[in-house]
Amino acid sequence: MKKLAALSLALLLALSLTAATAETYAAGSYYTIDYPETLTLDNTSYTDESSADYEWLFMLTGEDYLIDASLSPVSDYEGFSLYSATEDEKQAYVEDTLSAYSDESAVLTDTLTTGEGVPFYIFTMEDSDGVYLYAETIANGQSVNFCCYYNDGSAAPDDTLLGYLRTVLETFRKGAPSNSSAITG
Repeated sequence: MKKLAALSLALLLALSLTAATAETYAAGSYYTIDYPETLTLDNTSYTDESSADYEWLFMLTGEDYLIDASLSPVSDYEGFSLYSATEDEKQAYVEDTLSAYSDESAVLTDTLTTGEGVPFYIFTMEDSDGVYLYAETIANGQSVNFCCYYNDGSAAPDDTLLGYLRTVLETFRKGAPSNSSAITG
């Protein structure tokens, strides 16, 4: 019985420490993420770049990397969500994305499905600023995307950077169903 009590106490302490080292952010009413408290959240710097076709939401800055998050409608996927798609539809999405970003040398690098069943496809891409990771899901016809890259534009993404991105994506939770623009389903 003492072992069980000690194990329970250790588990409770571990969970408390985990919760204490994370911050939570609601991206409007679209979705919520948790992120390590070692990151700095900025949700104001680029709001002036938002338009009807693009909404910058926030960026998380670490010591040597950042994660930039935005939303944009995807005309070919109006009303479509990857979390309710068939495997054939998901594969078609991947092929469409690779084709659409062929000028950025897109390569499917990883996939991740959140606890709520939201799949994110993570691509490695390259533009004039350097190589970066691009994670995306489609929800209600919206591209929900995260770009992640090292501050040093000459540093290519690696497993460490992928791990940082995955840490945030794994906490993704859909928005409030009462909001018509929320990521729901």
